Amino acid sequence: MKTAFIVLVISIILFFSLKVSPYGYLIKGIKGAYFDGHTSAHIYDRKHFSQREIPSLNPQPFQHAEEKWSLNTQTREALEGFDTRGLVVLKDHKVVLEEYWEDHNAQTISNSFSVAKSIITLLVQIAIQDGYIGSWDEPITQYIPEYKIPEGVSIPTLRHFSTMTAGMQIKEDYKNPFSKTAKLYYHDDVAEVVLSTPPGKFEAGTEWEYQSACTQMLGIALTRAVSESISSYANRELFTKLGFETDATWHLDHEGGIELAFSSLNAATLDLAKIGQFALNHGRVGEFEVVDSTFLTMAVQGFKSPRYGHGYWIYPETQGKIYGSRGMLGQIIMVVPEHNLVVARTGQTSGPKWIEDFNQVEKTLLEQVNEWTNN
Repeated sequence: MKTAFIVLVISIILFFSLKVSPYGYLIKGIKGAYFDGHTSAHIYDRKHFSQREIPSLNPQPFQHAEEKWSLNTQTREALEGFDTRGLVVLKDHKVVLEEYWEDHNAQTISNSFSVAKSIITLLVQIAIQDGYIGSWDEPITQYIPEYKIPEGVSIPTLRHFSTMTAGMQIKEDYKNPFSKTAKLYYHDDVAEVVLSTPPGKFEAGTEWEYQSACTQMLGIALTRAVSESISSYANRELFTKLGFETDATWHLDHEGGIELAFSSLNAATLDLAKIGQFALNHGRVGEFEVVDSTFLTMAVQGFKSPRYGHGYWIYPETQGKIYGSRGMLGQIIMVVPEHNLVVARTGQTSGPKWIEDFNQVEKTLLEQVNEWTNN
């Protein structure tokens, strides 16, 4: 009993010491990860964040193909080993495979993490088409004038933030709880975090380095340009047109604050598949062009990295051109244009590294796609 009391007192002292320190944001991190039995952010952590609701206003269910596809034994064992929770495969705009594990089902929403980076890029392009933004080559200070640019450093453009070539002075680090990456995710003022992170690590537009802070800057510029929240603009201009079937949410830095633009759209696996189908349709919904197809063609080409374009990843070691959106822990929207195919996967782990920035869960899915399309 005495030991328990001492532990409690020490815990209270540590809590208040942390709260008044520069690392107070870690309290949210501890609650959102360790209290839930995880060592980092996880796909069901939204209850620990303020959120903005994104209601389903125009649900458009997919048709289901008569012929159903199945996973081979090796793929199934691997996906289950990676704690996959949802898998949807579309062929010719129809569902050929839909499967869920554990308590996850068709209506379960979960954190898609960096899948949001592709969505933010699509929204900025829509804002350009709507006339809210002049062009991709406008300087970031056009929309965020208080962003301090060091003397002698070129001002990055919106394009540089989409293509991860802005050269912000930050290092992506998911393991260190004291890193700016953790602060970006858990801090209650995400704008303060990124605005205190100047460019100048390298000349804008000359090198590629994956930096979540880049997409957050782009998200701030977007919400200022359109004078509304990212969630509201996304729902009206994209999700409702795609026919999202399930109410979604987006993590905020604090109640009534701004979305974590680099991460944390909470959506159903089926609705994530709609985002992939939209890209496969060259930005069209039916006969209506929502996103300029010319832009989308460019977006899925490598910019300063052969593996990354404008908010989209390009897969290595594939026969045809395969691209997609990717999030931490293996949240995947994989687009296979050669076979008119989309694969959307949600899960709790991505497995070990496969090649470069890609993981074993993606290798597993690519091998299964190859088997399906070669039969």
